[in-house]
Amino acid sequence: MKNLLSSISVAIGILMAACSNKAHEVWVATKSTPVYASESDTEEKVLFTLVAGDACSPLRSVVMKAYLHTEIQCKKGRGWVVDKQNFDIKPVD
Repeated sequence: MKNLLSSISVAIGILMAACSNKAHEVWVATKSTPVYASESDTEEKVLFTLVAGDACSPLRSVVMKAYLHTEIQCKKGRGWVVDKQNFDIKPVD
């Protein structure tokens, strides 16, 4: 029983780390970046493409198939990105 509770605690910790709130950041695209319809549609359904200088607010992140997907809200719309390295991440004051 103790092992089961420990396993459940570890699983909850992993899930909380995998799905996090990013309300204290602004992401500014540093290069052309596709934005997808959902976290599972990457490479298939591109909603729009960000260009360098576009600013977005990250909403939440989830891990799918060993990749970190982040939901973002931009002037062009709302969607999911995979390439966090394509952004200059700035704190919100």
